[in-house]
Amino acid sequence: MSGDTERQAILRDRLIKNAGGVGVEKSKYISKIFSILKPNMKLLDIGCGTAHIIQTLALNFKSAFFVGLDISPGMLKVAQGNTMELSNTILVQGDGLRLPFPECSFDTVITRLAEYSPQGAYRILKKGGHFFEYGLGPEADKEIVEFFSDRLEQENFCFPKNLKEWKKEVCENIEDTGFAISSIEDYKTMENYQSEDDLMDVIEMVPLVKNFNREKDRAIINRLAEKYQDKKGIKTTWHYYIIKARRL
Repeated sequence: MSGDTERQAILRDRLIKNAGGVGVEKSKYISKIFSILKPNMKLLDIGCGTAHIIQTLALNFKSAFFVGLDISPGMLKVAQGNTMELSNTILVQGDGLRLPFPECSFDTVITRLAEYSPQGAYRILKKGGHFFEYGLGPEADKEIVEFFSDRLEQENFCFPKNLKEWKKEVCENIEDTGFAISSIEDYKTMENYQSEDDLMDVIEMVPLVKNFNREKDRAIINRLAEKYQDKKGIKTTWHYYIIKARRL
C-alpha cells in the first residue's frame, strides 16, 4: 500500500493552511495532548499526514521529541516541507498496522483518522504511557451521506452496529488490547465551505465518495449546496471523538 496520493496531500495541506492552521487554542485534540507533555518525552503520531499536528506540538513544546509516521510518500513529501526547520521532529515512512519500532519506545502515541493497530500502539508504548485516538462519530458528514448514500467510501465514515452504543463499540478494540481508557468525549461542529469547489476538494481529499468526478457529480453538489448553504457557506456536520487511554 502507498497510502494517500500527493494530490490528496496537497489538498489537505492547502485546506489546513487556508483555515489558519491548527493552534493549541483551536483544537481540543491538540490541547489534550499538550496537557500531558513533559520535557524529553518521545511522541509518535501514527498516520501523521502533512504533519500539522506534530508541527504545532513541536513548535509549542521544544523540549520533547516528535516522530511522524505515514505510509504515503506524497504525505511525507508535504510533511517534510512543514517540519524541515524543527530540530525536535523526524518523519518515518511506515505502516500503522506494522509499526517499525521496538517495544516500549515512546512515552505517548497519538493517531488521528488513520488506520493503525491497537496492539502495535500498546507494544511500543512505555508502561504508564498515554494514548490518544481522534476518530469520527456517526453524524460526521451526514450531508454527504444523504446525497451520496450509494457510493460512500465506507471506511471513511462511522457506521456503528448499534447507534446508541457507538462509543462502546469504538472503545472495544482498545480495551481488549489492554489499555485503560481514561475518557471518551465527542464533539459536534459545523464546517462551512465557501464554495462548491472547496467542498469537492474535501470529498476528493479524504476520499468520501467512490469514483467521485468533479464534473459529473457537480449537479449533485449543486443540490447539496442549495439545501445546506447559508450566509456562512455550505454547512456540513463534523462529529468526532477523542479517546484518552494509558498503558498500565
